Amino acid sequence: MKKRVVIIGGGIGGLATAFNLKKLSKDLEIVLISNRPYFGFTPSFPHLALGWRRFDQITIPLAPLMAKHGIRFIQESAEAIDPDLNQVKLKSGEKVSYDYLVIATGPKLVFEAEGQEQNSTSVCTAEHAIQTQKKLEEFYKNPGPVVIGAIPGVSCFGPAYEFAFMLNYELRRRNLRHKVSITYVTSEPYVGHLGLGGVGPSRRLMEDLFAEKDIKFVANVKVKAIEKDKVVYEDLNGSTHEIPAKFTMFMPRFMGPDVVASAGDKVANPVNKMVVVNRCFQNPNYKNIYGVGVVTAIPPVEKTPVPTGAPKTGQMIEGMALAVALNIVSDMRNSSDRFAPTLSAICIADMGNEATGFVANPVIPPRSWVKTKKGRWVHLLKSGFEKYFLWKIRRGNVSPWFEEKLLEVLLKLKPVEPCSDCSGPPGSRC
Repeated sequence: MKKRVVIIGGGIGGLATAFNLKKLSKDLEIVLISNRPYFGFTPSFPHLALGWRRFDQITIPLAPLMAKHGIRFIQESAEAIDPDLNQVKLKSGEKVSYDYLVIATGPKLVFEAEGQEQNSTSVCTAEHAIQTQKKLEEFYKNPGPVVIGAIPGVSCFGPAYEFAFMLNYELRRRNLRHKVSITYVTSEPYVGHLGLGGVGPSRRLMEDLFAEKDIKFVANVKVKAIEKDKVVYEDLNGSTHEIPAKFTMFMPRFMGPDVVASAGDKVANPVNKMVVVNRCFQNPNYKNIYGVGVVTAIPPVEKTPVPTGAPKTGQMIEGMALAVALNIVSDMRNSSDRFAPTLSAICIADMGNEATGFVANPVIPPRSWVKTKKGRWVHLLKSGFEKYFLWKIRRGNVSPWFEEKLLEVLLKLKPVEPCSDCSGPPGSRC
C-alpha cells in the first residue's frame, strides 16, 4: 500500500516538495491542499502592483497542473491538524489522513500598526498587489508624499525596498517624480540590514541607492499608526514623529496561520505559531511532520533594538523542499540517511531598468562569502528567471539537473547536504 504525503500549501514550497517527491519515489500518494486555485510567482507580485505584469502572466491554475503530474489536488482551506491521529480537517468537515504531513502554507499576515490594513497597501499576495495597483492608478491622478517600509517584527524586507525603487522608476516614467517625495521607514537598525545583520556591503549599497534616487529613509523605529494622510512612528527614545503620506505600502508581520496553531505547541512555536523544526526541517516532536518555507520557525539571526525576523527567500525554500522530500523518502525506505538544506540565498531587487543582486552563502552568518552585482543585466536576469521558474513549475520539475550543476559550478551553492544529526536549530550546518 502506498504511503500518503499530505502537503498544505500551493506556493513555491508546497509545489517544490510535491514535485521532488514525485521524482524521488513512485511509491507515494501525494495530496496537495490549497485554498487558492492557482500558483503565483511571489517575487513578481510587486511588478503586478505596478501594472508591469498581468495576473495571468505570473500564475498557473493548480487543478490541471496537479492532474497532469498525478498529484491529487483539494481546493479547500485546511482548518485543523490533529498530529496524534495523523489527520488534517478541511473547512468542509472532511478529514484527510496522512502518513507524512508537510506544512507549506505560507504566513498569516498581521497588520499590526493601527490603521495599517485599512489605510495602507501590501504586495504579499496577488490579491493585495491588484488592490495596490488600483490605488496607485488613483494616486497618479493627484500625487503626493509616499511612505514605504516595514513595521516591527517584519521578516521580509526585500519587497519593500524593491517597491520603493520600482515606484521611483514608474513615477519618473510618468513624469511625476518631481511631485512626489518618497520615504522608507523601517524597523531595521539600518537600511540594508534585511533581517540578516546585513549582507556584505548591503548597508553602504542601500544608503548610496537611496541617495542616488532621492529616497529619504528612517531606520530603527516602530511604526505605530498608518493614517489616511500620515505615518506615525516612535523612535528609541520614545518620541513620536509624523510623516505626511498620500500613499503608503508597508510590509505586515508574518505569523503562522491558524491551522498550524491548531496542532498545539509541540508543532507550533508558542510565540509566532510557526512550525517548529530542526535543521532537517522535521518537527522534533512528531517525526512525520515537516515544515517548508516562510511558515517555518527560524529564529532571528541577532537581537535588534526594534524586533526583526529572518527572511526565507525562494532559493532557501527550494532547498528546504528538496531536503524534506529526501528525508521523507529515506524514512519510508527505513534508511538512516538524512539531509539538511544549506540555506544559501539568491536575491534580486528590481529597480525598473536595472537591479541589484545579492548571493549569500550561507544566508545566516557567519558566511563563507557574499557577492553583490548591480546593473541592467541583473534586471534582465530577474525577468528571465521569472519565465524560467514558471516553465519549471509547468514541467513539474523544480530541480533540473543543469540548474543544480550551474549553481554548484558558478556559485558553489549546494541546496542540501547529508546530515548525521538533525537535532540542531534550522539554518545550522551539520
